[in-house]
Amino acid sequence: MTQHLKTVWIATNPLKPKSREIKHKMTEFLRARGVRVAGAHKAEALITIGGDGTILYNKNRYRKPVWAIGSDSSFLCQSNVKSWKKDLSALLKSGYTLQKRSMLQTILDAKRLPDALNEVVVRSRLHRVMGVKLKVGSRTWKFLCDGLIISTATGSSAYAYSAGGRQMRAGDKRIQVVPIAPYRRAFKPVMLRANAVVKAEFFEKCPADLTIDGQVRVPLKKNAKLVVRRAGRVMEFVQAIKKK
Repeated sequence: MTQHLKTVWIATNPLKPKSREIKHKMTEFLRARGVRVAGAHKAEALITIGGDGTILYNKNRYRKPVWAIGSDSSFLCQSNVKSWKKDLSALLKSGYTLQKRSMLQTILDAKRLPDALNEVVVRSRLHRVMGVKLKVGSRTWKFLCDGLIISTATGSSAYAYSAGGRQMRAGDKRIQVVPIAPYRRAFKPVMLRANAVVKAEFFEKCPADLTIDGQVRVPLKKNAKLVVRRAGRVMEFVQAIKKK
């Protein structure tokens, strides 16, 4: 279903001063074309300026469809600081649809953590392996490694891919589990069904952290128990309709 942008909220990266400059110019640009820059709760979509990290930072703060501006190295952003006027003009003219991407729900020691768009990572803080007991349904694995990545399709092109996982299509709902430097390659990356529930326990304890999308870090306690499954919500990205 084609939609047309009428109200937006613009979020910038405070660590990137240029993003505030672009926000000012964009506000004038949008208002001149009849688009209202409203408060976050009244806007139909969120425009982020800063890069992929700015999307990840704001994904749980504003549950709105996202159109993002980054740099040439940004992977998730639909536009960049050089071409945003051209890309935004095309979007306003053609209208847009929404691309839905799976997210992951994370429960650590019975506590719900923020949802992940890219991945949930557990990694040793020291130059020592950690022990992982992994269970999915009736299947169980036990191995040593430097860490573990549980990835969505969106995250499959990032850390998971670098660690030996497969790149997935953006709309794929499956979950991928990728080890980080498994001892003697005792565990290889596995692709799981969309409804899989990943349970992990950690033995041969060494100091380790759990991180979500590189934004949230939680130190692991002794005998930590982790449960990861596909979240009940999705992340929506604004996609301009391409004219033939």
